[in-house]
Amino acid sequence: MSSKSIHRRALLLGVLLSFQVLAVDAQQLKIESKNQPLRSVLKQIEEKSGYSFLYDESQINVERRINIEVNGALPQVLNQLEQLTYLKLQVSGKNILISKTSWAVLSGRVVDENGKGIPLVTVHLKELNQYYFTDNNGSFKFQFQAHRLKSANLQFSMIGRQGSSMTTVLNGANNTIADITLPTLSVGLEEIAVTPRINRRLESNSSLYINREVIEQSGALSINDLLSLIPGQKIAAPSLQQVQQANLRSATLGTNSFSNKDPFALNNSFGVALIMDGIALSNNANMQTLNAGIYGMGNSYVSGKISALSGSDAATDNYTGDYTFGGIDLRQIATDNIESIEIAAGVPSVKYGDMTNGAIIINRIAGKTPLNFNVQLRDNATVYGISKGIDTRKFGAITVGGNFTRSFEDNRDKMKSYDRVGGNIMWSTFAGKEKAFTNTLSLDYGRNMDKVRRDSDDPTAAVMRFKSYNFAIGSRANYRIDRGFLSNIGLNVRYSETYQNTYKEQDVNGTYIIYSDATETGIHQGQYASGIYQAVTNIEGKPIDLTVRLDLTGTFQTGVLLHQVNFGSFFNYSKNIGKGQIVDPSRPRNNTIAANADLRKERYYDVSRIHGQKQLGFYAEDLFTAKIAERDLNVRIGTRLDKFEKYLTFSPRTNINYAITPALTVGVAYGWASKAPALAQLYPGPVFYEIPLFQHTAFNGGSVDEANSLYLMYVDKFTPDNSKLKPSLSEQLEFSATYEYKDFKLGMNLYHKRNYRDVVTVNSFEKILLDKYDDNPDPNAEVPYIIEGRKQYRLSRYEFMNAGDKRTQGIEFMLSTPKWMAIATSFNLRAGLTQSTYRPLQNMATFTNNTDNPNRAESAIYPTQRRTTTVSNAAITSSTHIPKAKLLINFTTELNLMNKTDTDASDGIPIGYYTQDGTYHAIVNFDRDNVNYAHTLRPIEEINNQNQPAVYTNFHLNVSKEISKRLSLAFHVYNVFNYRPQYKRSDNSMIIPNGKPTYGAQLRLKL
Repeated sequence: MSSKSIHRRALLLGVLLSFQVLAVDAQQLKIESKNQPLRSVLKQIEEKSGYSFLYDESQINVERRINIEVNGALPQVLNQLEQLTYLKLQVSGKNILISKTSWAVLSGRVVDENGKGIPLVTVHLKELNQYYFTDNNGSFKFQFQAHRLKSANLQFSMIGRQGSSMTTVLNGANNTIADITLPTLSVGLEEIAVTPRINRRLESNSSLYINREVIEQSGALSINDLLSLIPGQKIAAPSLQQVQQANLRSATLGTNSFSNKDPFALNNSFGVALIMDGIALSNNANMQTLNAGIYGMGNSYVSGKISALSGSDAATDNYTGDYTFGGIDLRQIATDNIESIEIAAGVPSVKYGDMTNGAIIINRIAGKTPLNFNVQLRDNATVYGISKGIDTRKFGAITVGGNFTRSFEDNRDKMKSYDRVGGNIMWSTFAGKEKAFTNTLSLDYGRNMDKVRRDSDDPTAAVMRFKSYNFAIGSRANYRIDRGFLSNIGLNVRYSETYQNTYKEQDVNGTYIIYSDATETGIHQGQYASGIYQAVTNIEGKPIDLTVRLDLTGTFQTGVLLHQVNFGSFFNYSKNIGKGQIVDPSRPRNNTIAANADLRKERYYDVSRIHGQKQLGFYAEDLFTAKIAERDLNVRIGTRLDKFEKYLTFSPRTNINYAITPALTVGVAYGWASKAPALAQLYPGPVFYEIPLFQHTAFNGGSVDEANSLYLMYVDKFTPDNSKLKPSLSEQLEFSATYEYKDFKLGMNLYHKRNYRDVVTVNSFEKILLDKYDDNPDPNAEVPYIIEGRKQYRLSRYEFMNAGDKRTQGIEFMLSTPKWMAIATSFNLRAGLTQSTYRPLQNMATFTNNTDNPNRAESAIYPTQRRTTTVSNAAITSSTHIPKAKLLINFTTELNLMNKTDTDASDGIPIGYYTQDGTYHAIVNFDRDNVNYAHTLRPIEEINNQNQPAVYTNFHLNVSKEISKRLSLAFHVYNVFNYRPQYKRSDNSMIIPNGKPTYGAQLRLKL
């Protein structure tokens, strides 16, 4: 046989065998199994395909039950079986070898504009919650079991550079992505962020993401200025002259610097968690307040008038710089070193606790940066900032920054000022094989001085100082695990210590005073002193706070679903070791002098004797993506357990969103949350009540003859027991939708929230019978008084209770357009409507009795009907961006659409009153001519005075221009057209909704 004939036969045999293999591969196999062992599925495939499976039963669990339904060729069947089991199936002849999955690698490189690798970029693999710092070449590498991931979402961030994120499909053992470019932040980039964006990959369906680009363009003096970017928020001129506390999704009154603050607004801001570098900044140990048992929670602040020039907006303000009972004062946090902010006003992840009204999540990172020098000049503030990031190669990256701010309420008199000094050091490093261990150490120091100087032209003016010095050290550690159930272990620790001092000094010019330092209940003799002195109020606090949080991330499989499980624990210890209320009884404040109308008195109160507050929490949540009709259903569901004192609270939460089409995604979220009471609410201190019984004051040559004078008083001491205060609770249901079409992006949130068990103060009265003292008719008697009968007195006090209840519903709307190339302009619309319905537990007003009528009403009780406040604001921003000119112009038209409170005329008609002796009198039918209580009628004009009669507009301008790669300028104007409409409220007070124009210029220099 010739060699040619052999070759022909071999070729023919090969062709026949190939056709046979193709026939087998093309054979349609219908495999169905519902909750059957893997062994039975393999047997089905063997019977229908003619192939045999080979495997080691000690390594492969063939008894595990799976669900499969497939109709296709053998490769299609094997591919789906691999997806379900995460086993490796390899065809060899007529055999199919089964083995465990192999390891997979996801790697890549991060480069700058010139293609050079960038070291120390933070790379976050979201599905496994793992972190990696790029090496000196800009490279990164994640290693994981191949069955864990079929796709990966990567996020790249570095301070001073434009962040990036991407999703990549994983296929095979080695997955290398194309180079990721992180350009230096510049308005010369083709694409820049000009407004916040909704990002459903964050903590909740409605999370709003503000990146570094938006922060730099805003000209913000503090975080508070960035909150005006939230849909529905009113835009205020950048200023540091008022206390700034975050209020999210609430239509009640604000928590500004007026001494009388709305308790519903205080509870809202207290329930907003401010989370920096993974740890909440706590205000739980703040006790910078007078005794709330005397004045009530919203009226217990040290306050005073700001002496200012005529016409100043601050001339009539009763100012306070304290922020007890509410959230952190946002003025203290500069925006210099913040990389991004996430505002989760909806239902956040269960890993965040001790909050009821959402979270503001601040992210800071370290990295190599040039020397940045920043100067911002405004008509009422000057800001200096400097920062530098160093790459040590061997020991990671160190970023050092500092800032100084000086601002005035009115530059003409400079009576009121606010100064801020801050410094920060962040050190990011790594260790271990493949940089598995990463850690960022942060050191923060800040000094804040809020001061009202004495007006030399006003002898009654006061000096006030509200100052705080704070130091904090924190550590964020992550350890990446490539094998087993766990994929990441995170440990966050933060310790902070703050010195707070509230000081008020005012001259008192009187004849004499009578005071007492008695601290026990009973009859005591008052002491006489000169009426000319300097009255001092001094409160010293030293809050300390320690927080430890352990976060664990693991993954597991159920069928085709890959679950990311986050679970962990949280511990917080808060205590105040300050001196508290430092009171000199011989120099009382002018409204606490004995024998005047206010009989409630102050005493020294050492807050360092209060035991610290401890909180312990545990959480667990599951994140997974399922396919329904070939569309992604993203689910985040979990719960947390918090223990405060003897109380346990459970907070289940879920965020679910579904892509109905590639363009349209809808979501629903529901969750509970809790917030522990503050130390100032748990331990306000004892309330002392002084009742004058007898006074005989003798004079000698125009001065008091103390030897022949006598003043007797009854001192009552009441120590409130607030151990029964429970954590406040909230419940929120939210629906959301996003739609994207040809770079048009639309987002909408519809929510309903209920806050209950909020902590408020309630005024109560107690009657007491005491001996009635009169002058002794015998001038030669041994004692100058006689006792004739008994007299009833009223004791007044405030007590903390879980009594606040509020329901809020609203809608938020955001729309952004693509750039219209003809005019290089894009547009953004944000709007919101919020409606809050609330019922105060008590509605009372106090009146001074300047008559001799003992039956005259001194405290009137009004109906506690539910009130509804509706607020709506919108803003339209046009952004003209010309990259070649390195120019960005933002022009904002603000619309104040609505601000009204629904009340009823009957709200001002009292239903009862108390007289000076504590007797309560019910009013069945109000008589306008009754001399005892006619003065308590509150006209509808006084009650209904918040309503805005029309829609008002305002206009703002921001311009950013990059002169060179090293130098950029920005100009910011609030109320650019000086448009200040006016309207008169029903109580005849004039309201100007728009503030005066303010101008600012900002210079940034990179060296």
